[in-house]
Amino acid sequence: MDKAQLFKRLFAITMDELSVFTNFDETVSGAMLKLDLAARTRHIIHAVQLEDMWQSLDEESNLNKLYLSMRLSPMTLCSVLHFEEDMNCLEWRLVMPKYDDIDAYDKPTCFGEYLEAIDRVEIIDIDDYDIEEVCSFIDQAYDFTPHRNHPRPWQSSL
Repeated sequence: MDKAQLFKRLFAITMDELSVFTNFDETVSGAMLKLDLAARTRHIIHAVQLEDMWQSLDEESNLNKLYLSMRLSPMTLCSVLHFEEDMNCLEWRLVMPKYDDIDAYDKPTCFGEYLEAIDRVEIIDIDDYDIEEVCSFIDQAYDFTPHRNHPRPWQSSL
């Protein structure tokens, strides 16, 4: 199994949980305010726990990027107790352009449009994990059935 499968799974979980946390038709500023507060308090949204949110200058593009860091929630970690691999340290980040740095004619009008501008998903220390084991854990801990039966526009098949 390749790394892309893990990225797809974490991205699908993230989008699901963010859609529970805030409406995708909400204003970008309102949603970002909620996310910032949630990240500061390490808020748990069902399967994920928000860890941190910050901005940093991207050396390649020379633009500021916004990072939203997440881990699996305690509920998710406990859902597969017999698993031998430690998933407690699995951390990933959504990397998106800073809203203020987006050109005026390309500026998203709502949070859902802003999420479409995501540059990438980063998985911290990805080479330290057995991708097949991590995907197996996630498949046992999270129900991807809705994604298989009714794919969402942002997702490719899992």
